[in-house]
Amino acid sequence: MGQPRRSTGRAVLRTGAVAAVTVLAAACSTGDTPDDSDSSTPESAALRVQTVSGADQLDERTRAELEGEVGDVLSAYVVEAFLQDFPRQEFVSSFESFTSRAARSAAADIDQLTAATVRDATDVRATELEARLSFLTQGDDVHGGTAAVHFAFEATMEDGTKRPLVLDGRFLLDAERGDWSIFGYDVAFDNGAQVDAESLP
Repeated sequence: MGQPRRSTGRAVLRTGAVAAVTVLAAACSTGDTPDDSDSSTPESAALRVQTVSGADQLDERTRAELEGEVGDVLSAYVVEAFLQDFPRQEFVSSFESFTSRAARSAAADIDQLTAATVRDATDVRATELEARLSFLTQGDDVHGGTAAVHFAFEATMEDGTKRPLVLDGRFLLDAERGDWSIFGYDVAFDNGAQVDAESLP
């Protein structure tokens, strides 16, 4: 792992504090007045980040900064993997926030880590984005962390039907000179495909 991050100041932990991180590509604002007549497509949910362990020695400001930094990494992944314009064919850019080794592994698991299985959808939006963070610390030094995630989406298919997508599991995070990246993952992905009972043996 990379160089540890050192916190500063008095150690204060606000247990159960939740930080909401906006998924930028899902809710961009042009500054124009919203048109109430064009509200047929609900906005994607924002990412909610909560520190659940490993922050006892961190002051409140440092903890909030860490939640924001990790939230940015997870948001970048979610946007690229699930929330770009559809239909689409390219998903490899989803792993830009991964280490090079993890990105190579992720490319082989692209159907489990992205919306590639619904590439022909006309739209995908996030319905629930939750991340529970655990940090690896030694004194005031932060060496890495784990994000236990529950990411849920709704894909609108070409025929107008809605298809749920759910990614559950955890991402392993490393702090390299204060820059966070994903170096491992252990996830399960449900792409919402219906199994045809007649095709079963």
